[in-house]
Amino acid sequence: MSRIYEALKRAQESRSKSGLTASDGLGIMEMPERRADRRQELDDALIVYGYAVDEAPFYEQARAVKGNSQGGMFLLAVPVSEGQELLLINNRTSQEQLCRVVNFMVRDAQTGEVSVAFPVANPEFW
Repeated sequence: MSRIYEALKRAQESRSKSGLTASDGLGIMEMPERRADRRQELDDALIVYGYAVDEAPFYEQARAVKGNSQGGMFLLAVPVSEGQELLLINNRTSQEQLCRVVNFMVRDAQTGEVSVAFPVANPEFW
């Protein structure tokens, strides 16, 4: 515990020597963009085919929220799991696309946000 206290004291002394007070912020840390393409805002209707967590097949009308050539995010009522494969059909373009779930986050009691990745970039899907 004393080493932690000493390290904090040294940091505080170093900040005071450089003219910074305890209330001065350290600034905002900017995270670099990791995506190959910037995501665009969408409002596209999709049909999603897959298997639910209990392995029962399903299809559902969904709403795409964001997307790029590498994948996207859409709202879905059926819970899915990471690594699961889905088939998407874009109602506007009638294009089909296989994808893999990379994240599922519960949004509310009836809806989840599903983030998916395409196996190969497909800029024409959205």
